Amino acid sequence: MVSLELLAQQFVNGLFFGGQLALIAIGLTLIWGVARVLNFSHGAMFMVGGFVGYYTLGATGSVLLASVLAVVVVFALGYVIEHSLLEPMRDREEFDIASMVVTLGLAIFLENAILVGVGSQRKSFPLLTDVVWNVAGLTISAQRLVIFVISLVALGLLFLVITGTKLGLAIRAVSQDSDTALLMGVRPKRVYSITFGASAALAGLAGVLLAPMFSVYPSVGWYPFLLAFIVVMVGGLGSVRGTLVAALGLAVVRSISMIWIASETAMMVLFAIMVGVLVVNPDGIGGWLDG
Repeated sequence: MVSLELLAQQFVNGLFFGGQLALIAIGLTLIWGVARVLNFSHGAMFMVGGFVGYYTLGATGSVLLASVLAVVVVFALGYVIEHSLLEPMRDREEFDIASMVVTLGLAIFLENAILVGVGSQRKSFPLLTDVVWNVAGLTISAQRLVIFVISLVALGLLFLVITGTKLGLAIRAVSQDSDTALLMGVRPKRVYSITFGASAALAGLAGVLLAPMFSVYPSVGWYPFLLAFIVVMVGGLGSVRGTLVAALGLAVVRSISMIWIASETAMMVLFAIMVGVLVVNPDGIGGWLDG
């Protein structure tokens, strides 16, 4: 018999992880919604952010500087990738497929480049804090709470930029109709590159924040990418609200299901949910929320 305390504990753990997962998944759905690119190198951006954070932290001892530098470096990497690799192909009729192949190849290239450069050994990332609180019988890790809050702040800043700035207006205009946006003086090519950079930067920040949980090694990005892929399919490609709801909901389901089954089996549960949602509504949760 499972106790209510254990269920409550797993619910809290899932909620915390959902906030972190949303940081990765919203970046993935953002670039699809604006530039129609399903970025298979998103996990590699997570990995690069983790490595930048790891070496910056080792050199400076500052987690804040490590996080900021990871965001800046991965943003620049994403900007260059979109501008140099994806933009030249955008006029092709088969751009959707071509962009997936290119980003998948890029992910494999980056993983192997890091593998050759630094090796395959897992690099441990120190905890931000080892403080643990007991609240009403629940164990609350200060580490997870801090990461959850940082994730929400980062997402909140992204929403403010999208809804309250000229850049955000340009992003929304391009996502709706790039040709009309061009006639209004917006430069879609620049918006695509900035959006890809911002999407990558979110993954890079997640790579630093989640490094104490996943460690840092060349192939670390594939598992978070797979989780994020399931989330955006359930939430609806291009739907930020749907992705946020799906991230929190699926993370809680995963956490609670792990009371009875292994984490690998929990992934099968998430896949089953994804298939069920797509059968009922191919647009995912976002089809209901945004419609």
